[in-house]
Amino acid sequence: MHVSVTFRHVDSSEALREYAADKVSRTCTKYLRDPIDAHVVLSVTKQRHRAEIYVHAKHFDLAAHEDTSDLYEAIDLAVNKVEAQLRKHKDRINHHKGRAGEVRSIPVDIIEAEESETDGAPRVIETDNIPAKPLSIEDAILQLELNHAEFLVFWNSATESISVIYKRRDGNFGLITPNR
Repeated sequence: MHVSVTFRHVDSSEALREYAADKVSRTCTKYLRDPIDAHVVLSVTKQRHRAEIYVHAKHFDLAAHEDTSDLYEAIDLAVNKVEAQLRKHKDRINHHKGRAGEVRSIPVDIIEAEESETDGAPRVIETDNIPAKPLSIEDAILQLELNHAEFLVFWNSATESISVIYKRRDGNFGLITPNR
């Protein structure tokens, strides 16, 4: 994980730089599987010492800041805020993954848009099994937003059937459910 530290209106100190980078990287790797990078901004204005932390991970960004009278304390408090956000995010993901009930897999075929050279018909270029998790519609929307995906195939716990939810261009969501 790459952690960059920027100093504003304060002399840069290698001890502060290492302290901030170490605290942020340990906290992020504790909760994120693939953290990409983090940026820490340390600034001083009169008696206000401010630490700002920005974390960028795969499908997830967060920010936290804290103002105190000491930069080390500001770093500690901002890292605590980041840790609370990461813990909340991880708990939310684990809560949705840990639903009781049977998880079913359904095959999804991706069809190539180009015509096949042999007979002019589309051909299957990839087959994938997607676990259809039992979710409510609200949970499916949350999962779709967290994954930043175009669609989500899930087991609709209200209708007890396979459903697909997708984000529309107008910002709303579309739901596809089969007829019985």
